[in-house]
Amino acid sequence: MPLAKPPLNRQHRGFTLIELVIAITLMGLVLVALYSGLRLGLNSWDSGEQRAEAVNRLRATQEFLRRQLTQSMTIYQWNDQQEQTAVFVGKSDHIEFIAPMLTHLGQGGLYRIRVEAGDGRLWLRWRTYVRDDAEAGVEQETVLLNQVSAVEWGYFGSEPGDQPGQLRPPRWYSEWPGGQRRPQLVRLNLNLNGAPWPDLVAALVEGAQR
Repeated sequence: MPLAKPPLNRQHRGFTLIELVIAITLMGLVLVALYSGLRLGLNSWDSGEQRAEAVNRLRATQEFLRRQLTQSMTIYQWNDQQEQTAVFVGKSDHIEFIAPMLTHLGQGGLYRIRVEAGDGRLWLRWRTYVRDDAEAGVEQETVLLNQVSAVEWGYFGSEPGDQPGQLRPPRWYSEWPGGQRRPQLVRLNLNLNGAPWPDLVAALVEGAQR
């Protein structure tokens, strides 16, 4: 009777070099995908925060300008032709008016306020109002908004007609013709980083000071 062969001793075989390289490569690809997703998420978060900050800054600026415009006053002065005119300048790229104290400065009195764009910014410039002297006092300035790519002001109101006391139908003007009246409404259109933002529209009160 033939003798049974003894069982073979099977040794545990380790990973080959090719298998190890493949495993490391796959793990690297997984880590790259995870890192890319994390980076994309962080960039999206930062972009969202910057957008929210820009919206909040714009909203605060609009509210500040609306408050200053609605508090502005119709003040009269005499021009070179000895005609009484309202102290108000309305151009397509800037506006100038008289308003009470700037609340964020905590100072009283009336100020000659000018809002205009320049160097990619929206500037607020002001000086103490002195009757019949537009250059009186030291002018101060501050930046309201950055990254301003376009600014356009508009003015709605009635222009004097050909007859004394006659007024033409109200409409929008890119530049206010001046005279004894101020516009009824003021509109500001802003473009930030090339993107348009909702218009600011403010009503001017008829209160006057001579």
